[in-house]
Amino acid sequence: MANATSAPTADDENGSPQNRQSPKLPAVSKSPAVKVCLIGFLTILLLIPTTFVWLLVEERADRAKGVAADIARSWGGTQSINGPYLAIPFTETVISGEGENRQRTVHHRTVVLFPERLELKGDIGVEERQKSIYSLPVYSGQMSMEGRFAAPPSGIFEPKDGGTIKIATDKAMVVVGISDVRALRSEVAIRLDMAKTVQFEPGLGVLAKHGGSGINAPVAADIWQRGFSFDLAMHLNGSSALFAAPAGQTTLVTLQSDWPHPGFTGAFLPEQRSITDSGFTANWTIPYLARGIPKTMEIDNLPLSGKLMGVKFVEPVNFYHTISRSLKYAIGFISLNFLAVFVLEMRSGWQFHWIQYGLVGCALIIFYVMLLAFAEHIGYGPAYLVAAGSATLLNAIYVGTSLKSRIAGLVIAAVLTGIFATLYALMREQDYALLIGSVIAFAALAVTMFVTQRIDWSGLDAPRSPSHRQAV
Repeated sequence: MANATSAPTADDENGSPQNRQSPKLPAVSKSPAVKVCLIGFLTILLLIPTTFVWLLVEERADRAKGVAADIARSWGGTQSINGPYLAIPFTETVISGEGENRQRTVHHRTVVLFPERLELKGDIGVEERQKSIYSLPVYSGQMSMEGRFAAPPSGIFEPKDGGTIKIATDKAMVVVGISDVRALRSEVAIRLDMAKTVQFEPGLGVLAKHGGSGINAPVAADIWQRGFSFDLAMHLNGSSALFAAPAGQTTLVTLQSDWPHPGFTGAFLPEQRSITDSGFTANWTIPYLARGIPKTMEIDNLPLSGKLMGVKFVEPVNFYHTISRSLKYAIGFISLNFLAVFVLEMRSGWQFHWIQYGLVGCALIIFYVMLLAFAEHIGYGPAYLVAAGSATLLNAIYVGTSLKSRIAGLVIAAVLTGIFATLYALMREQDYALLIGSVIAFAALAVTMFVTQRIDWSGLDAPRSPSHRQAV
């Protein structure tokens, strides 16, 4: 019994790693099940700094948007071309009452005619304008429009309240809505019937009741009453996107650009499109019935504002959005790494303290910060390689030296390489992210189940030290 209470012998102190550490640890702390619970709690705790990193990403993204808005204000914002339309104002005078109660009411109304045919062509050159460390795709487009307005159909100037109609024949005008007229780089004129040229004036004229921006040009009565053909050209700057309205009863739109990353969007998608490394070409054909709008309308503002179609000049990698998405996978990312370290710990003779797990997790959090910082300077791809390589190398060396095993370090390096490669693939393939993630989660669970089959989760069958066996 004296031996049972005596201090550990020299052999115990210099024996195996398990024997050196076990006398100083409570029995419950040696249970793998307890260790797993501690690791799980630590993983959840690491979501706090992960949230701060996410807030940092959002703050930098807002800063980038602010700089992009500054560039757009100077160069030109997202452009929408809506028109041309032929707007003809008229008045209806209604006389009510008799004698002294006789009242005269005047209603100002406007009829808008759509072109029978409209063909819009655009040749758009895109470049990236940079301010500080941020950039924005901007474009300079040569736009041309041609088509024909038919003579106004009979019966469109009908009184609503039984009054008399007076058409302002000298106030008819062609109106083109342009969302940012400040970005026009040249004077704009319209040629009527291949002969007469009329200069545009700023503003929407009779269609400006509800605001908006654009240009207008007067059309003589003897021209619009019989119908006329037209063509016009403009040099227009803008940024991020270009939209057009199907203003014609039949509308043909052709856009070509040297930007290889288009994002087609809007009420109508192109019938034909060709995208290469040197740019894209897209064609839209919108027939009269598909447009769903009559040939004439009585309206005092621009029609078709909700039926725009066009293209966004998408940046190849919006790394702020990508990093923000990748942070949603942080808990699984950290858990897989902790799982690999735990299995290596169970198969080695060395303890890996929970604080050491925390340090490994912090290295993975710093990966996101490094990715954000480097991506703003050298781009997403090179930044990912630098950040992932640094985190992998640091954790592999740290785990290998802590567990006194070169193999453990190589295993962690391989595991992290696979995790980072998978995370990169998830961010690149957004449409398949859920599918890939679910398969990986199932595979990780299966590997864990079989690798940990022989682990004594209770820790009750752990080898005992010689002194402990003698005491028993």
